[in-house]
Amino acid sequence: MGKPIYRVIIDYGYKKKGSVRKFAIKKIDTFVLTNVEEEIKKDEGLLNKMARRVNKKPEQIDIIFKKIYIEGQYGETSY
Repeated sequence: MGKPIYRVIIDYGYKKKGSVRKFAIKKIDTFVLTNVEEEIKKDEGLLNKMARRVNKKPEQIDIIFKKIYIEGQYGETSY
């Protein structure tokens, strides 16, 4: 039996590290393996996906989470 897969919709802000400008707000609709918000915020795969959407590396940007909406379980992994 695999891990459950959850669909999440996240509003997040990003800016270049060290920048004094305000955060640019974006939205991402994706899948994660947990429904705990604190674990979602630390998920490396999700952080990499967010950075890839703005054409940066994860260590080049600061990310804040505005809103996390967990829609529900969509199935299970096969591993």
